[in-house]
Amino acid sequence: MRPAGLSAAILLASTFAASAADLPVKYKAPPPALWSWSGLYGGVNAGYSFGRDTVQEASVDLGGSQLLPGRVLPTGAIFGGQLGYNWQVGRWVWGLEGDVQWSGQRDTACGGVECIQNSNPEVGATVFRHDVQWFTTARGRIGLANGDTLLYLTGGAAWAGVRETTSVQRDDAIASLVVRNTVGGWVFGGGIEGRLAQSWTVKFEYLHLDFGTRTASGQISGFAGGVGLDVFERVNSHVTDNIVRIGVNHRLLDGAGMGVPQSDPAMMAWRWSGLYAGLNGGYGIGNNSFKEFNFIDPAIPPAVNELTHYISSFAPQKISPQGALAGGQIGYSWQFDRIVLGLEADAQWSGQKDTTCAMSCFVPGFVDKLTQQFNWFGTARGRLGLAERGYLLYVTGGAAFAEIEETDDFGTVSNFKRTKTGWVAGGGIEAWLMGRWTGKIEYLHADLGNISHTFPAINGGFVAAATQSSVRNDLVRIGLNYKLLD
Repeated sequence: MRPAGLSAAILLASTFAASAADLPVKYKAPPPALWSWSGLYGGVNAGYSFGRDTVQEASVDLGGSQLLPGRVLPTGAIFGGQLGYNWQVGRWVWGLEGDVQWSGQRDTACGGVECIQNSNPEVGATVFRHDVQWFTTARGRIGLANGDTLLYLTGGAAWAGVRETTSVQRDDAIASLVVRNTVGGWVFGGGIEGRLAQSWTVKFEYLHLDFGTRTASGQISGFAGGVGLDVFERVNSHVTDNIVRIGVNHRLLDGAGMGVPQSDPAMMAWRWSGLYAGLNGGYGIGNNSFKEFNFIDPAIPPAVNELTHYISSFAPQKISPQGALAGGQIGYSWQFDRIVLGLEADAQWSGQKDTTCAMSCFVPGFVDKLTQQFNWFGTARGRLGLAERGYLLYVTGGAAFAEIEETDDFGTVSNFKRTKTGWVAGGGIEAWLMGRWTGKIEYLHADLGNISHTFPAINGGFVAAATQSSVRNDLVRIGLNYKLLD
């Protein structure tokens, strides 16, 4: 019986084996190819730029030779393209990148020596206009990759085409000095880049450019309405720029990676839903226009041909509080497939501050000064994002709050504080780092409305003085979040 049973078992096994051999083989897909950042890439980008140029003017016809400060704040859209090459060694990525950008940045500001619209109405003003028409950079990059996500720093050389116009008006006569320069300087910044699909990546990047100080000088002459103008004008301009842009790159040629790590499974499985909190730090640059008014004593009879019983700034003047900021945020996100909705609030200490000349800065003579600073800043915002393999590309917007402090020194010093409410909008990229930690880079633009302030007379003939100011702020910050609750 035992030999017969063994024979039967062998026969049965042979039959099953033969049948299995006839069955179709189930295909097993190979593991996904490991993504490497090595290789040649090219792409396009678009964004927004906010400059902060310091101008120092000396106008000889007013008896002054000392350079006095003013501000020009060129802002506008940018668009361009980039080409680069990366080398990846383990998680470290080294690269070279060049870009060329068209720029729509421009601004006109009044200030420096004087910006006076008299009540009769006589004018004594110098108006500056800066146009940044293009710029280009050549930079190195160093980054830390986590599979499909790259956090990097970048820096190198920069060049720009800048058109500077200085216009002088004395009563009815007006004339201009125009200088076109190709200026060179340096650039530094950072960003986050993430893979979208196949050979496509998307990046969010901030760059600060500094083109140093340039001097424009010359004789400015004009004649109108029987009024002659002949003045030697000297203007020093320190041109700086801040760029926030989003770009899309395509891999043109693969490179050889060394020890390319596989994506962490935790990153691939990361979900954005839940409660989180964290810290952030960054830099803020205000973009504020202001005008000064000196009201004449109503007991003094109007002058001949007087249109108004006050004098004021001839045109909007500019002040730009800048400085570091630091704070924290808390928020909650809900993820639906690849769509992420969220709410976030933050509070920031701010070191932003600036001082500039106001309506009159004669030398020798009377010097007006205005100082503005942001003491703190906060927002309450919604977020809408698109999630992809461990990173989140999002837009954000909502309410903004800040305390603005202003000091007016127009012979008499007046200081006041205002808490302002307005709106904020921006965007950024957030990426999974490790465990429950994520990192983000973010840009916000805030509009906090206007401030008006009146204070007592500053000298004989005036009963009061006043300033009217708009309050705008551009912030770039890096944040670190920890998920507290799924």
